[in-house]
Amino acid sequence: MDKLIKYAQHFVKLELMKARLEVFQNESGRGGVDFIVKTSSGKYHELYLQPINLIKERSIKIPKQEFGEPKDNLWVALVLFMNEMELVLYLIPSKTLAEPDDYIFIDNDQGDRFKHLSNWEIKVFTKAIPELSKFAFSNMLKEL
Repeated sequence: MDKLIKYAQHFVKLELMKARLEVFQNESGRGGVDFIVKTSSGKYHELYLQPINLIKERSIKIPKQEFGEPKDNLWVALVLFMNEMELVLYLIPSKTLAEPDDYIFIDNDQGDRFKHLSNWEIKVFTKAIPELSKFAFSNMLKEL
């Protein structure tokens, strides 16, 4: 497994545990879900882990076939890796992808014929950070 992904998995798991959430690694085999989180109120949420190394890339693409349909309890756990800076975790509701702004969140729909190539894209760049900050883990905890 890629070092970046493994490191992001540990980081997300620790952050969730620090927030006193029950965390389960997805063992069900359902693609598109890396973690299942149980809140103190008994609600379950699914997290799709998506690390991005900002030294090498400026966007991530999430295959629609793998991710599935956006729903209220499905989230993208976006982990930003930057040189000599602490990791940043954003929790982005999957419904945000279903209503793209064509600026940060983009729907790359390829139609029925090439459905397997369709994806959602999240762009990360300097001017996007204020918008993405709304999805900072600390801000989104109350939404879980």
